[in-house]
Amino acid sequence: MEKCFRAFHKLFIENKKYRSMGKTINYFKYYSLVLFIFTPIILLAKASFSDRQVAGMVPKYFARDHYSPELTRTRIYGENGKKVFHLEIKVNRNRFQGEMDYTVSAMASICQYAKRPFDKFVVVMHSENRNATTEMLEAKAGCTINHFVHKKINYERWLRSCAKIEEI
Repeated sequence: MEKCFRAFHKLFIENKKYRSMGKTINYFKYYSLVLFIFTPIILLAKASFSDRQVAGMVPKYFARDHYSPELTRTRIYGENGKKVFHLEIKVNRNRFQGEMDYTVSAMASICQYAKRPFDKFVVVMHSENRNATTEMLEAKAGCTINHFVHKKINYERWLRSCAKIEEI
């Protein structure tokens, strides 16, 4: 970056051809060009957050919606060289599918801002009914983001090729 500034300075300030026009015009051209080049870079930069910050966003995301499931645990860890985003929720059997979809959608929305992308999402769904079993959803993160955020994959294809639900 310093080389760029030196090149602009040499071109507009030190060049004798431009010196005759007056320093005001030279400085204006110099700063206009720098501003023109660096403004899109700054505006298009995407915010990125650490794993701790991403984990801190989850309870706030769930708290803003009254229909969100109760969040019991948030974990981010590595497993076999892959980065895993793990959430545990309490589910109501009447709204089981909607609560699972909401949780995975929240994970996809939040994790796209992580410094290092996630490889896998894990959602453990504990039922409020004692007789019901606990279920676990494992989903590929990239595929899940393509469905819930970018809308590139339909729901049936996402469920068939990207997600795996099993009883624990």
